[in-house]
Amino acid sequence: MEKINELIAMLVQFFKDIEVEAKRISWPSLRESIRSTGAVIVISIILASFLGAIDFLFSLVVKYVLS
Repeated sequence: MEKINELIAMLVQFFKDIEVEAKRISWPSLRESIRSTGAVIVISIILASFLGAIDFLFSLVVKYVLS
């Protein structure tokens, strides 16, 4: 029974520590979140376009070599 009480006390302390750490978090503002999201979307589109172009060129080379 003592081990169970010890485990419960450890869990309670764990959740208290989580609450303290969550209060320390510096959340970004809405403007920062929107700008960061926009940057991720733009970079993803650029990278996807680049990789798509490379894939297309490789497929042309493979078709040329195999035909």
